[in-house]
Amino acid sequence: MATKANHHYIPQFYLRGFSAGVGRQAQLFVFDAETKKSFTTLVRNIGSKRHFNRIEAQGVGPNHLEDGMAEIEAEIAPHLQQVIEAKAFPSPEHFNSIMNLMALLSVRNPRLRGNMSDFHKNVLNKMMSMSLSSKEIWESQTKQMRDSGVPIKDGVTYEDMKRFLKEKNYEIVIDQTHLIGLELTMVEPVLEQLSHRSWCFAITPKDHQFITCDDPTVLSWNEQVKQSNFYSPGHGLQNTIVLLTLSPELALIGLFEKQPERSNYSPDQVTALNTAVARHSRNQIYAGDGNFLLHLKQRSNIRGSDLDRVFLGRT
Repeated sequence: MATKANHHYIPQFYLRGFSAGVGRQAQLFVFDAETKKSFTTLVRNIGSKRHFNRIEAQGVGPNHLEDGMAEIEAEIAPHLQQVIEAKAFPSPEHFNSIMNLMALLSVRNPRLRGNMSDFHKNVLNKMMSMSLSSKEIWESQTKQMRDSGVPIKDGVTYEDMKRFLKEKNYEIVIDQTHLIGLELTMVEPVLEQLSHRSWCFAITPKDHQFITCDDPTVLSWNEQVKQSNFYSPGHGLQNTIVLLTLSPELALIGLFEKQPERSNYSPDQVTALNTAVARHSRNQIYAGDGNFLLHLKQRSNIRGSDLDRVFLGRT
C-alpha cells in the first residue's frame, strides 16, 4: 500500500484561510524570494515537503506522525475559524488550540530542522577532528572501540583517516526520526511561554490584508532592542514579540507586557506587520492576491504583485 509522500508542515486548513477559492480548488498568490518570481498555485502545492513527517520507529508505520498530525489539525481547524469570526477566544479550549497551532508552526518547520541538523553535523565534525588530533588519541580510541565490539575495518591507517577528514569525502546524515523527536520535546516549553504572554487581536482596515509565509509564527525582538541586539530572540525572553496572522483580516500579537484585547490597525501598521512576516519567511510569502503592501530595504510600500518586477529591476 502506497504511503502519502507530500507532508504539509503548514496545515492546509490554515493556508486556505488566506486563499481565493473553496476547498481543494483554493489558490494562493505566492512570491518566492529564491527565484524572485510570483505565481498563483493551489494550497496543496505549498507549505509541504516530501516525507517531512516520515519516521522509522519500532511498532508503528512510517506515516504514524503524519496521521497523528492530521487528527490534531482536525481539532484545531474549527476552533481557528471560530476565533477568526469572534475576533476573540470564545473559550479556554479555543485559546489552547491557537497556542498549540503557534507552537507547532514554530518548532516543526524545515528551517529549524535544518538548523538542528547542522548543529549535530558540526558537533560530529569537531569530534572527528579531536579524535584525529594525534596518532596516540586515534589509536587509543580505536582500541577502545575494538575492545567493546565495534567493527573496524582492517588496514585503515591514521594517515588514511587524516586525509579522509581533510578532503571531506563524506556526508553526515542525521536521522530524521531523531530530529522529529527533538522537535516534539520543544513543543511543551514553547507552549508554556506562549501562555504567559498578553495577546491582542490586530484587525485590518477595509481594503487591506495581512499575509502569511512558509514560517508563519514570527518571533522577533521589539523595536527598542532590535537594533542593538545581535542574539536570536527566544520564546521566554523579555522584549520579544510573537505574532501569527490568522486570516487576511486578523493577526494575533503576543507580548510579555499588558496590552488591549483588540486593536484596529492603521494601513501603515498593516504594512509594517506584513514586512515582519515577509522578513521572517524562509523562501515564500502567501496571500489571497498581490494587492498587499510591504517595505523593502531600499523602497517602501511595494505592492505584492510588483515584487518580481522590483527584484528584476523592471519597475
